[in-house]
Amino acid sequence: MDDYTRDYPRDLRYEPPRKSGLETVGDLPWGTHFCLLYNDAEQLLEILIPYFAEGLAANEFCMWVTSELVDVEQAKAALRAAVPDLDAFILSGQLEITSYADWYIQNGRFDGDRVLRAWVDKLTSAEQRGFEGLRLSGDTFWLEKVAWQGFIHYESMVDREIGSKRMLALCAYPLPSCNPSEIFDIIANHDFAVINENGRWLSFKSANRGRMGRALRESQRRQHAILETVQDAIIAFDAAGSIYSINPAGAAMFGYGEDELLGEDISTILPEKWATDFDLHKIRGSKETRGRRKNGELFPAEIALAATRHDNAPLFVGSVRDLSEKHRAETRLKQIQIDRLAAMGGIAAGLAHELNQPLSAMKTYLKVAERLIEIPPEKRQLKIEEALARASAQVERAGRIISSLRGLASHGEPNKLILSLHELIERTCECFATSFKDRNAEISLDLGASKDTVLVDGVQIQQVLTNLIKNAKEAMSDSRARRLVISTSLTGDDRIRVDIADNGPGIPDHIKSQLFEPSPSTKEGGMGVGLPMSRVIIEAHDGKIWAQPNRDAGAVFSFTLPLMDAIGRFEEAAE
Repeated sequence: MDDYTRDYPRDLRYEPPRKSGLETVGDLPWGTHFCLLYNDAEQLLEILIPYFAEGLAANEFCMWVTSELVDVEQAKAALRAAVPDLDAFILSGQLEITSYADWYIQNGRFDGDRVLRAWVDKLTSAEQRGFEGLRLSGDTFWLEKVAWQGFIHYESMVDREIGSKRMLALCAYPLPSCNPSEIFDIIANHDFAVINENGRWLSFKSANRGRMGRALRESQRRQHAILETVQDAIIAFDAAGSIYSINPAGAAMFGYGEDELLGEDISTILPEKWATDFDLHKIRGSKETRGRRKNGELFPAEIALAATRHDNAPLFVGSVRDLSEKHRAETRLKQIQIDRLAAMGGIAAGLAHELNQPLSAMKTYLKVAERLIEIPPEKRQLKIEEALARASAQVERAGRIISSLRGLASHGEPNKLILSLHELIERTCECFATSFKDRNAEISLDLGASKDTVLVDGVQIQQVLTNLIKNAKEAMSDSRARRLVISTSLTGDDRIRVDIADNGPGIPDHIKSQLFEPSPSTKEGGMGVGLPMSRVIIEAHDGKIWAQPNRDAGAVFSFTLPLMDAIGRFEEAAE
């Protein structure tokens, strides 16, 4: 019966409704507090008999407080007609029928606080004895003997109290004894009223209570909508650790359905010791902890706790944030910093590595010039000016290397120009012609790419080629036939590919995965930075570099670069 559904805590709201036994009322949620406005004893019994018969059948503890209009014995006789084994229910303690004088009146006066505490005690006792809850009714035929306003205040307290408990309360008022003002007070303190009109039982709510109910539901809908948009888990649990409520995002965070965690212990999802022995004084602000998902996976979490009270008992509300992504981001940042330091170290070492060749050549040319000075001019095979010019050329080459690698170290853009990659390859190979010839090694070119125009820093790409060719030459030092083949081809994604294939011993298995990482060199006098530096340069040009075994023998080092024609399309795709 949606018209009379109240907004209760989740553990009651989602429990199955109770059958009222009354056709005009239908099913009721726990916590319903409604009233009966009757004209005579016949109407009173017409409602209360099926009401209690249904409660007894549903394993509820039932308590009927009678008045002078229908006393205890008359109530038993009337109920026995509908429940033949009534005495068995009374003997088992499931049913109590008592007089208003024994329940409401004590020492000649009515004490609403005492009566309300007594109802709660009855519920606690009923639940401990295994009953589903408490179904009660009290007749107010006697009410003229006490102050009306005091009882109305008691009813308002009952209305607030039972809303969160497994209780159904039906309060019976004799209509002939109530004036219009009193009837308004009665309806205002109950969820709805049942009344007989021309032989038909009807139920209705006051307009004021309906407006308040709609406002409350609208407020709770807004609150629920807010909680659904919150990405953190919002969890309420009691002092025993039993989960009272959790928002959808929280249930999803831990891998459960929204209702699966209700009633479970908080340690199910927050397994650290504080969750089973928590103390708000130990958790100030927020605390890092660990959460546990339904599949057993533990994850880093942050919780902030607050305490409140509900039904005069402590209630804890925790906001839990999943820190998994934050920790992953921190790990990635640390790795980036480590990689950056390694790259900087590699660049510094690479600078020394790459400068070794022009500095050695410069030293050689200067020594030649020094010796030429000692030789008479007519016997010199080389002019001093020519030796010094060659030394000067090596100084300029060293300067270009320093400038180029300094750009890499500062993460600046390479000094890119539109160049022919084939020309860069040929120019680099010319530098190795003499050394290859001295070692009886052959270097051959198979520049088959139909397009080779690239936008690159020529000095940097030459350094890559120099590294790869030098490594290949050294790898073939013990080979009988030393042959290096440099080839180019076009790939299907508008890039040019360069393959440098040697016939040396190949790449040892134990270093395959670390070829392009800064590491101690396996070569005598090597610094282990040539390949890492090559990777940094190629990736700075939006290319890729890798190595694989040669089909015959040895290894093939390959890299790709975007063709000039395709660079614009790559940039548009990246955007």
